[in-house]
Amino acid sequence: MRELVVNDVSTCVGCNRCIRVCPVEGANTAFNSEGQIKVKIDPTRCIACGACIQACQHESRDYCDDTERFLSDLQKGVPISMFAAPANRANGENWARLLTWLRQKGVRKIYDVSLGADICTWAHIRFIQKENPASVITQPCPAIVNYVLIHKHELMPYLSPIHSPMLCTAVFMRKYERINDKIAGLSPCIAKAHEFDATREVEYNVTLKKLYEYIKTNNIELPQQPTGFDHPESSLGCIYSMPGGLKENVELYLGKSLRIDKSEGTSVVYKALDGFAQQHRQCLPAIFDVLNCAEGCNLGTGCAHDRDVFEVNTIMDNARRKVLNTMEMDDFDAIYEEFDQVLRLGDFIRNYTPQYIRPYTVTDAQMDKAFESLAKRTDVDKKFNCSACGNDTCHEMAKEVACGLNIPENCIQKERDDIRREHNTVIELSAENLKNIDDIFEDISIIRGLSNDITQYVSHVNTAIEKFNNMAASIDSIAMHINIISLNASIEAARAGQHGKAFSVVAEEIRKLAHSSKSTVSEATNITDQATSSIEGINSMIDRISSEIERAFDKITDISEKTQITLKKTDLSQDESINRGRDSQNAPPASDKTHSEYILACQALPIRTSFSSVNA
Repeated sequence: MRELVVNDVSTCVGCNRCIRVCPVEGANTAFNSEGQIKVKIDPTRCIACGACIQACQHESRDYCDDTERFLSDLQKGVPISMFAAPANRANGENWARLLTWLRQKGVRKIYDVSLGADICTWAHIRFIQKENPASVITQPCPAIVNYVLIHKHELMPYLSPIHSPMLCTAVFMRKYERINDKIAGLSPCIAKAHEFDATREVEYNVTLKKLYEYIKTNNIELPQQPTGFDHPESSLGCIYSMPGGLKENVELYLGKSLRIDKSEGTSVVYKALDGFAQQHRQCLPAIFDVLNCAEGCNLGTGCAHDRDVFEVNTIMDNARRKVLNTMEMDDFDAIYEEFDQVLRLGDFIRNYTPQYIRPYTVTDAQMDKAFESLAKRTDVDKKFNCSACGNDTCHEMAKEVACGLNIPENCIQKERDDIRREHNTVIELSAENLKNIDDIFEDISIIRGLSNDITQYVSHVNTAIEKFNNMAASIDSIAMHINIISLNASIEAARAGQHGKAFSVVAEEIRKLAHSSKSTVSEATNITDQATSSIEGINSMIDRISSEIERAFDKITDISEKTQITLKKTDLSQDESINRGRDSQNAPPASDKTHSEYILACQALPIRTSFSSVNA
């Protein structure tokens, strides 16, 4: 079957609405795309029910039909006739003016599917009277047929062999009206394309929604002159597009002689069909009238949905009243008598071909592994059943994970628990960080104390150097006086002649001692200058250390404050944002001291000032 539902994963946000409304297992598959959950369609399993299109709010789902090809072929002059479904009356402003526009575009003849619905009712009654089947599932709805042919082969013996009203109309046009044109169907249904392809009676599925979108997009104004159909008006087949329309038509002729059950809507009809397959024959109705769309074909998957159900039902009720007010029961009988004479039941019989796909089966071991990947280890977790993943139960989700149809990241309970564990890990790390900050504060306090000790020791050295410089100055002064005295002694020794030689030698030695003392003092002064320069360098380095300590203290203080604020906010919001009312695990206290106490203790420590320079 051709792919009808279009899936734009680029706009998909992984909300799982499509999975939730899809009646078919495996038709929608969740996967991880660069860290974001996306959902794609498996066209081999899709029955084109259209539920995902109506559910999607992110323009990720749409469908394709034959409207553009139909209009293009008309423009090329391809001979085309068509039929219009009864839902045409309930869609658009003026369906009769639409028919006029279609004729102007080149459509040769237009038939009302209400006629085909009358034929369909006649054929069902004659088939039941002739074959007396145990039960019949009606098949005007192609999505229902797709479901049986693809996913529920055990229902094939019950599937009515009578063509749908649209196909009955197409067969009537070809075999009894001798129309050889290509036939287009103006339909309210996406899945009709599959029915047309399978039977090869109809070339184009032109949906009401796409056709009216074309008219609006191209600013086309419909002709004012209305036109009708190319055949006499039909009977009560005009209400076939309503829920229970087939049932009402059959009961018009047979009364309540047959039990006719009905079911409509994707949320219930496919579960009903599953139940039908498991039910004992004695409990089955003679006819099971089923439709994919809850409000029938009038608000089908290919409709514009610009009218609510009450407006639509009013339009259809007016059509019902018109028929019932203008026709007697004899008139209805006359129609059937004419059908008996003109029509051949075999012309309206359809053969079905099942489609085979790989069933999804899992072993207990695979289920256990899937539950483990979902972190569901207890019976309570395995029956959490929040349905956020799109499945009704956690068991269904685990099966999808085991079959590769879904991913563990799509389980909100698992993701929530993972977030909670990560949240608690962050709290523990934050608490550990606060403990580390405690140690850092203590280390800073020790460094500050050592800095002050160094200051004191350097101050003592500075004082000693000052005393040494004073002593050196005194020695230098004494050496200078000794040198002068030795010079005077040498002069006096020279005057004394031979008697002063010995005294001259003594004076010379004293002068040498004076020069030596002065040289030693000079060297000592150089050393103290170097010591003074080194002390100034130490002063500069300690100033930098003090500055860096202050900066580190400020940063650590800021980090500590922010960490505590974050922890307080996290503790307050944990229940609401992560556990949603469940008990949360509180982070252990980081220390007995409060943050304010740390700051006050550190600020109480003395902060050194710069060392004063030493002047030699």
